[in-house]
Amino acid sequence: MKKNYLTATLLTLMFLLIPLSLSAMDYKHTLEAKDMQFSWTIEGDQIHVKLSAKTTGWVAIGFDPENAMEGANIIIGAVKDGKVKIEDHYGDRKRGHTSDEELGGKNNVLNPSGSEEDGVTTISFTFPLDTGDKYDKPIHPEGTSRVMMAYGAGKDSFKTRHPYRTNYEINYSTGENKKIK
Repeated sequence: MKKNYLTATLLTLMFLLIPLSLSAMDYKHTLEAKDMQFSWTIEGDQIHVKLSAKTTGWVAIGFDPENAMEGANIIIGAVKDGKVKIEDHYGDRKRGHTSDEELGGKNNVLNPSGSEEDGVTTISFTFPLDTGDKYDKPIHPEGTSRVMMAYGAGKDSFKTRHPYRTNYEINYSTGENKKIK
């Protein structure tokens, strides 16, 4: 009986501590732009991301855009009433995007979490470097790549426009970055 109780107690503690360890990740690199912050760590075949902005609306990052939003793998998230919603989108036009699932792909976001405190929305997630999904470009850790970041103003709807957006060229391995727009 004691053995079963001890096993159950250990399993319960393990399940309670795993989410805490995920949210307490130490990110290797951080890019700060105006009222936004993008932090990341490459680990094996995944990227761990934390994205924050001074807004009570949504926050988003687009990996490897070609022409404005077109061609980008966009991860967009919001926190409403304490619940996080993070979606995997594809920049299917110059000034717009659609969820991968609506296009026939998959939402490849892993370990989604988020918070909204003191007027700042923060999301964190893990994403495979190469999902195999035709709506997600592989993320190459070596060399430089483009990222775009944006946030919405006070509304959690992913359809509202952004009051702020920016583009950077970054090196995921070294953290070096340069504003390009």
